[in-house]
Amino acid sequence: MDYLGYTPMFDAAFPNIPTSERYTLQIAANAIAAYFRTIYTNQAPFQRWLKGDASALSEAQKRGATLFYGKAGCINCHNSPSFNGQRFAAIGVKDLDQNGYEVFKAADGRSKGRGGFTLRDEDLYKFKVPQLYNLKDISHYFHGSSKTNIKAVVQYFNHALPENERVEKGRIDPLFIPLGLTDQEVDDLTEFLTNGLYDPNLIRYKPSQVMSGNCFPNNDLTSQLDMGCK
Repeated sequence: MDYLGYTPMFDAAFPNIPTSERYTLQIAANAIAAYFRTIYTNQAPFQRWLKGDASALSEAQKRGATLFYGKAGCINCHNSPSFNGQRFAAIGVKDLDQNGYEVFKAADGRSKGRGGFTLRDEDLYKFKVPQLYNLKDISHYFHGSSKTNIKAVVQYFNHALPENERVEKGRIDPLFIPLGLTDQEVDDLTEFLTNGLYDPNLIRYKPSQVMSGNCFPNNDLTSQLDMGCK
C-alpha cells in the first residue's frame, strides 16, 4: 500500500528498517525530527556576524552578545549551537493556572515539569532549557506563559526571584542567581536576544505543497482559514 506517495520515500530514507516496522508512527516521528534538523536560522544577524559580516550586528547587539557570554552567564545553560541546553532546570516560574489559564488538573503533570513524566522527586519542576533563536515572534514565554515579552524574561533572570510558591527553595537551580545587570545592560541583552538572534526568512523552509493536499503545517479548520487554505 502506498500512503499518498510517501511509501517510496520511507523506503529510500529507512532501508535498514524492516518493512514491518518502517511505516509506523515512530519512524514518521524520526522523519519529522530529521526535517526539523534541516531548519537553520543562519540568516540571523549573529550568524551573519559569525561568518565575517562585521556590520551584521548593531552596537547594542554586540554589547548584548558580550553580556550573553560574560556577565549575564546565559551561555552556562544555553550552550548548544541553537542556544538550547541538554539539561532541565527549575527556576520557579508560575504555572498556567496561576496565570489565569484554565487547565485540566486531573492527571495533568505538566506543571511538575520533567518530574511529571519521570515521576522522580529530583526532577520535579524542572523544565528543558529552550533554544533562543526567533523568540521575537512568540507572544508568551515559560511553561506557564507568565511573561509576554523578552525583556520581562531577561528581568526575571536578572532579579532571580522565584515567583511560584509551589517550588521549594531547595529545588531552584543553583545557576539561577541575580545577575546584577544595569538597566542599559538589560536593554542590550534584550536587543541581542530579540533581533540579533532573529532570522526573518524562515518561510524559505515552507514546502509549496504536501502530497496529502492538506494545509501545511496544520490541518485543523481554524488553521486552514488563518493560512488561506480554505
